[in-house]
Amino acid sequence: MSAIEDMALSDEALEAWLAVKTNRRPLVRTMSALDGFVTAAVIGPPFPDPQYWICPAMGLPYDVLANGTELEHAVFASVAKVHNRINETFFDKPEEYAPRFTEKADGGIDPRPWCRGFYAAINLNLRAWKPLLNRSGIHHGLLLPILAYCVDKKGAPVLGKPRPGPETAHFFENEAYLDITLVVPAIKELYDPMRRAGYE
Repeated sequence: MSAIEDMALSDEALEAWLAVKTNRRPLVRTMSALDGFVTAAVIGPPFPDPQYWICPAMGLPYDVLANGTELEHAVFASVAKVHNRINETFFDKPEEYAPRFTEKADGGIDPRPWCRGFYAAINLNLRAWKPLLNRSGIHHGLLLPILAYCVDKKGAPVLGKPRPGPETAHFFENEAYLDITLVVPAIKELYDPMRRAGYE
């Protein structure tokens, strides 16, 4: 077991920590949202330092590694563990990648927390994501299945109000999110050269 895995909290303990209402103000509040956030950090334009996204995602101070508590170190390690899992999946078995969506009580899927976590990461690195956010851009369509479930700071749908009616409701409830598994690898491929350049 690695030092990170040894330090990390269980998923249940980490989600409980996220759910506590404090002044930390993390950008994510559930494990599904964290999975979406970390996926964006793994596949999208790179951050210059992991602390630049892990700390705001979890509401941790930027000096957490030097001055944080034991629990804060465990939280940081927990996010690093999620990052490593997603990164290793893409590297070793990309065909096995699957977003960690929330499961409803009736057994259905709720993709909103995952998508909103992904969108929170985009907003943290907005300039680098702008080519995909440009609605007239050739690659904007890759974000549509994700942005379809996102809202802005005022709670309005990012893509505008959907067309009313049962067919639209059925599409968002049962179909739209299925394309997320397809677009995530395509987004990763798009940003792979930028990430490789950062490692050279």
